[in-house]
Amino acid sequence: MVIGEPERYSFSKLSTFHTCKWGYYQRYIKGLTGKGNCYSSYGTLVHSIMERYAKGEFEVWDLANVFDWEFDLSITESFPTKLFGKDYDMRGSYYNDGLNFLSNFKGYSNYKILGVEERFEVPIKDWIFNGVIDLVFEDADGRLIIQDYKSKAKFSSKAEQAEYARQLYLYSLWAKEHYSRYPDLLRFLMFRKGNTVDIPFKIDGLNEAVDWAKDTVHKIRECWDYEATCDLFYSNNLCNHRDYCEMKIEPDLPKYYKGKKCS
Repeated sequence: MVIGEPERYSFSKLSTFHTCKWGYYQRYIKGLTGKGNCYSSYGTLVHSIMERYAKGEFEVWDLANVFDWEFDLSITESFPTKLFGKDYDMRGSYYNDGLNFLSNFKGYSNYKILGVEERFEVPIKDWIFNGVIDLVFEDADGRLIIQDYKSKAKFSSKAEQAEYARQLYLYSLWAKEHYSRYPDLLRFLMFRKGNTVDIPFKIDGLNEAVDWAKDTVHKIRECWDYEATCDLFYSNNLCNHRDYCEMKIEPDLPKYYKGKKCS
C-alpha cells in the first residue's frame, strides 16, 4: 500500500480475521499466499467456466464438456479418501456433481446481464471495501439481482446463511452507487448440488453487514496478538498456511483450539 492511500479490505480479508488471526497475519501482513486445496481449486474451475459462459465465450451446451476437459488439469491436489472412517471417492463425487450441474444448467437467456466478475471499490469511513461480484443481472421481471457462486452443498443453518449474506449485502453498496438503487435480491447459486438460495434485500441486513465490517476493521487495527484459532478440518485441509502453522494439529488432540482474543 502506498503511504497516504486508504486501507483496502475485501470480504475475504475481513472474514479471514475471524476465522484465524494467525492465518490473517500470514496472508495480509507477511504477504504469504501459501498453497491452495482441492476444494478451492474446484470452486475456481466452476467459477471460471460460469464466467466465460456469461461473457459469451461458450454456449450453454458446451459447459459440461469444458468441465470434463479441464477438471484434472485444474485440480491437481488430492481429495480426502475417507469419509467418516470409510473409503470414499470424494474426487469422483465432486466431478459427478459438477458435471451434473453443468449438464442441466439452463443458462441466462431470460436475464439482462449487467456485469460479470465486476470489480469495484466503495468507501466506508476512512477505508475502502473492495471485491469482485460474480454476476449482476436483471431478470424478466426487472429485478436487480446480485449473484454469487458457492461450491457448498447447502448452508448448515440460518445463522451460517446470514454470515454469508453479509458478503452480498456489502456488495449492495456498489449497486446503489452504480445503479442508483439497491438490488432486489441477493442470490447464492450453490453449484455442487444445484441449490439456489434467494435472500430478499432488506435495509436492516445491509446495516448489520456494514456494522460488522466496521467493527472488524476496528478489531484488526487494535489487534496485537495473532494467535491461531484452529479446528481440525480447517487447519488440516483448507488453511493455505497449513504446512507451517505454528500450532501443529494432531488427531489425538482436542478438536478446538482457542487463541487469545484481540481487543
